Amino acid sequence: MYKTYFKQAWQLMKQNRFYSAIYIAGTGLAIALVMVIAIVYHIKTADIAPEVNRSRLLLNESGTAKKKDGSRTINYSLSYQTLKECYYSLKSPELVAASVSVGQVKRLLGDIYLSIPGSKDKYTADISGTDADYWQVFSFSFLEGKPYNTEEFESGYHKAVLTEGMARKLFGSVSEISGKSFLINDIEYVVGAIVKDISPAMTITYADLWIPFTSMPVFTRTEEYENIVGPIRAYILAHKPSDFERIRKEIEEKRKQYNTQLIDYEFTLESRPPLSQKQEAIRQIDFSSSSDEIILRYSLIICVFLLVPAINLSGLMASRMQERIPEIGIRKAFGAGWTTLINQILTENLFLTLLGGLCGLVVSYGIVLVLSNTLLMSKYSEITSAVSLSPGMLMNFMVFFYAFMICVVLNLLSSLIPVWNVSRKNIVEAIHDK
Repeated sequence: MYKTYFKQAWQLMKQNRFYSAIYIAGTGLAIALVMVIAIVYHIKTADIAPEVNRSRLLLNESGTAKKKDGSRTINYSLSYQTLKECYYSLKSPELVAASVSVGQVKRLLGDIYLSIPGSKDKYTADISGTDADYWQVFSFSFLEGKPYNTEEFESGYHKAVLTEGMARKLFGSVSEISGKSFLINDIEYVVGAIVKDISPAMTITYADLWIPFTSMPVFTRTEEYENIVGPIRAYILAHKPSDFERIRKEIEEKRKQYNTQLIDYEFTLESRPPLSQKQEAIRQIDFSSSSDEIILRYSLIICVFLLVPAINLSGLMASRMQERIPEIGIRKAFGAGWTTLINQILTENLFLTLLGGLCGLVVSYGIVLVLSNTLLMSKYSEITSAVSLSPGMLMNFMVFFYAFMICVVLNLLSSLIPVWNVSRKNIVEAIHDK
């Protein structure tokens, strides 16, 4: 039956090309605007390699050293000492990893140059410092070699993991490079492994190369404020998302215990408690508003994006239905019930809506690709590299599901009332309607 409905919808579309084009264009525009929001949200929060554990990850990207008499407060990230006292010792999580982000490295070291010993060629690079468990929490695609292990991290061994693109710049190849030496600002490091390039859209894991943050004292020695704050961020991998609250409580217990060892300052998380990836993505939209306020605001925007076109399409649909009143009257005369008529017309209209949705999805992909830096990077980000998006980030079941559900909602909003009114019309009046 539905196959027949779709065939009839196709014939009607060919007979009324102007109406069909207007309807598809209106639907496509509405869906494109909503889908841009859905795609950006998906890229920022979904489990996408190498950040495959976002749904189970808590991010602790800030910490505060507060003087006990209340006279001074310093907001920063975590020191290596605080990391060991309050995070590495946690029992609830599956793993705890840590890193110094590309932005923090730039603030501390300035521009960074890579070169081969004896060569005059130098290349700028985005560097991240990490610990050994970082390679367990995140899933990188290794082309060669192995990352630094716990012993090498703790000893501050000068070993690095390079991306494929950076390896090609330095060595002209990505094979048989493990063990070769290169210079980071004239400090010698050894290549441990090569991984596939990471898009800057992956804000936690993006870099051109990674080193143990213990290999550079500037990342671990922070003498001021009783060594409470520093440049390090913690990533806490829970066994399951329902463990988040238990982990937060254990961090709070560790924090209170840690503060008993301090003299003038205390470690607090009042500037920003550990957040999930979804909470962090929402927070970055507006630092001054709560998550609930941001969600409400964007929900209203999405409703407007759908409701305004739905009203316009509803008027277009009502005009079109007036032309089909005699047809509906004849079908009712032959025994078609109002539910059958409504199902048929909604199905036919859904066909047009899906075509509009497909056009809207293509347009939304185009918008995201063209404006990827603006849409996916924070205005406070230190990363200047252009954002690249893989097909896996865009072509995803959830993205298509969002698009389909939006099509269904828009179809119901624009069609239900006109169809309902026409289907209840008296048979005799419908047949003789002009």
